[in-house]
Amino acid sequence: MALIPFEFIASEFDWAEDPGAYPENGTQQEQQEWNEQKELWDLQQVTYNLMIDLEEEKPVQLALSSVLTLAGIIAIIQLAQQKFNGFALAFVWLVLTLLSKIFMTIRYNEMMNDLNALFPDETGQQMGYQTLYSLGGEVMCNTILIALLITCAANSRPKTIEESGFHLYHQQSAVADMPPKD
Repeated sequence: MALIPFEFIASEFDWAEDPGAYPENGTQQEQQEWNEQKELWDLQQVTYNLMIDLEEEKPVQLALSSVLTLAGIIAIIQLAQQKFNGFALAFVWLVLTLLSKIFMTIRYNEMMNDLNALFPDETGQQMGYQTLYSLGGEVMCNTILIALLITCAANSRPKTIEESGFHLYHQQSAVADMPPKD
């Protein structure tokens, strides 16, 4: 989302005009037209403000993306070199990714509150559920990835066989290869 030109999009919002003062002495039709124009004006202003807020979020998005990309690249290099600490770095990367997604989801939903307030019948409790479902999906997906990462880390450890009574160690010497003397 950091590459979307929100400022340009916001500059194109001029499809509604300011309705001015409420026509208290006007006819019912004039008052109804004013109400409709006011709804459009409010929608335009809220959408414009949302675009500006999203534009202001770009530095946060870019910083998070840069940190996560760098951590991911380092983890990939460590895993490609078959170093065991690559799994720890991949785990850190997954946790950071999960936390950043939760953070951004909550932030975006807060930004949408003004827009949702314009449509209380359509958005009501659904937005709360949508937020919970979104966060639940992120947590579930990353939990599966973490479980997969733990499984891979456990299976990539060197296998050691415990010593038992069946393991006999004989000292062999160079003399043992020589034939016996008569």
